[in-house]
Amino acid sequence: MVKELKPEALDVRKWVYYDSPVMKIDEQEAGRFDESLEKMDKKFQPSQE
Repeated sequence: MVKELKPEALDVRKWVYYDSPVMKIDEQEAGRFDESLEKMDKKFQPSQE
C-alpha cells in the first residue's frame, strides 16, 4: 500500500505487486542454518535505543 503525496501521482493505471521469490524461505532450513552458527551471548548495547 502507498499513500499518494501528490493527487493522481500514480495516474489511473492498474498497478500490480509481485512478491519476490527470494522472500519465500524454508523455516526449517533457516533454523538448521541458525543452529550451525557460533552461539553468542545476548546483551544490550546503548546503540539499540
